[in-house]
Amino acid sequence: MSATPVYCTNHPKTETLLRCNKCGRPFCVKCLQRTPVGYRCKECLNVQQAGYYTATPVDYVIVAIVGTIASLIGGGIALVLGGFWFISIFYGPAAGGIIAEIIRFAIQRRRAKYTWLVACATVVIGAFLVAGALPLLFLLLSFGSPSFGRLGAGLFSGFFNIGLWIYLVLAVSTVYARLRV
Repeated sequence: MSATPVYCTNHPKTETLLRCNKCGRPFCVKCLQRTPVGYRCKECLNVQQAGYYTATPVDYVIVAIVGTIASLIGGGIALVLGGFWFISIFYGPAAGGIIAEIIRFAIQRRRAKYTWLVACATVVIGAFLVAGALPLLFLLLSFGSPSFGRLGAGLFSGFFNIGLWIYLVLAVSTVYARLRV
């Protein structure tokens, strides 16, 4: 019995016996992904996964606003606890989980592909705003004025708070883990 060789759709020189169980096209092992219902090609998987995303573009704006407000509060608490870095180890994941759940509640649990990215960025932005990124502007604009220079340097010292950095790393990683689709 001599069967005609079948070649991969993406790699015409690679002989294969496998097919996508959705579209039926032949693919090699490199081009197929194993799923609970069989092997699927990347195109069929992308179509299937696109149906899971129910969010609208407005949801990204909601995530940015709500996430920034929540992270300003969380970053402020982390800045106060900053001297107690051991407490920040436990506070960071808890605050990140609360921020992620607040964001999820605000967008009514709709799913989007990059919600996690916007949420993580808001945690970083909120922490930097609380730590004193705005006083950096005072430093740059002081032009030798001793009062503004001291004010900016004093407020900018929040960046050197080890507890804030511990909070930032742990909160961002928790938000990423909770909102990653």
